[in-house]
Amino acid sequence: MKAPRNQRYIAARGLTLLVAVIGSVNDTTSFRVCFGVLLFIICMVQLQVAVDLYKHRNNLLLQLFQPGSLSLFMTAGAIATIASFLFAFSEYDATCALRQPIILTAVTFMGNLLIGRAWRIGSIISSTATLAASGDEIDTLGMARLKVMNALSTLSQLGRYVGSCGREKIGRNSGIRRAITFADSIFVAMVLLIPQLVLQIVNLSVPSVRMGSVEILEGVGVGHYTCESRAGPYVLMMGIVLAAIPFGISLLINIKSKGIPDNFRELDDIAASMTSSFWMLLATLPTVGMIGQAQPNARAYLLAASVLSFVLPLSYNIALTRLQNVAITMSTTKFQIETTSTGPATGNPNSKERSSIQRRRLSTRTSTISTGRARENSRSKERSSIQRQRLST
Repeated sequence: MKAPRNQRYIAARGLTLLVAVIGSVNDTTSFRVCFGVLLFIICMVQLQVAVDLYKHRNNLLLQLFQPGSLSLFMTAGAIATIASFLFAFSEYDATCALRQPIILTAVTFMGNLLIGRAWRIGSIISSTATLAASGDEIDTLGMARLKVMNALSTLSQLGRYVGSCGREKIGRNSGIRRAITFADSIFVAMVLLIPQLVLQIVNLSVPSVRMGSVEILEGVGVGHYTCESRAGPYVLMMGIVLAAIPFGISLLINIKSKGIPDNFRELDDIAASMTSSFWMLLATLPTVGMIGQAQPNARAYLLAASVLSFVLPLSYNIALTRLQNVAITMSTTKFQIETTSTGPATGNPNSKERSSIQRRRLSTRTSTISTGRARENSRSKERSSIQRQRLST
């Protein structure tokens, strides 16, 4: 579950060397090869974490953090990472049209999964009726959180009603903690994804909105390609807003609330990820604007770095940290069990050796004492015989 430290150092040095090579190459083909290898390695690491989360989904410690949702979270991050490679191919209409829908849909799904996980754990541990009963003590943020939780619960009940073909009635929550399944949280995440999906389908299907490759000539035989849309940046900006809304809702749901332990709240993790992404975007996006379209390789690298600056901190703080903590806990528990179980067994040979050494020492002492006594007896016999001989003479 956790790679050795020296392997992580080797991987970090390799990635650093690869980034340095990407910054030094001028040929477009060499840049694309190095750039693709870098993104492929990062994508494989994310998929490996997703596989580990799914593999250990039955672990009791990991079940508290919903490993199924975390595995999908890492998979969506891996899709956004590998889709960033399309930034390097601005001369093709297909790559220009596909990169925006894939990246924005994957990032939006990541935010929706955070909402589904927070809503599920909040509904199981602390029912909305309990929160409503103490409505006088809830501040403005708490009341907003309560409304969002109730809306998500109603959405889940609607999904159950549709899934059961009308057999399960839609009603208000009675205050009894009911079972919120993994399918319920995924249904909520998919329903929240509908606005982004509709926008991106329109973006792909309408020719006047779809982005395409445009060649910009700077002289005779000199030019470069860029991706542009006749509708302007409005569709892109709307997609970014729809992708950012789920993360804002997840921050609202994860605020400190009554009845939910701090271990299940991810407010600090999400806020730390958003902060690091903000500072990274503050450095990359203005640089993209300054270099313009004249340097396509540098532009592609900075745009991909902008996407990774948003995806990787979330992947690390939300999913990888949970997996590492569970791995550390499991290894510590296993070590303690092995120490407890093998302690007496490893002590028995030592005690046997000590007892055998003590027996040997006792036997040597006994033999020495018996030998000394035998010598004294022989000497006394010799003295008595000498005395008898003298008396007889």
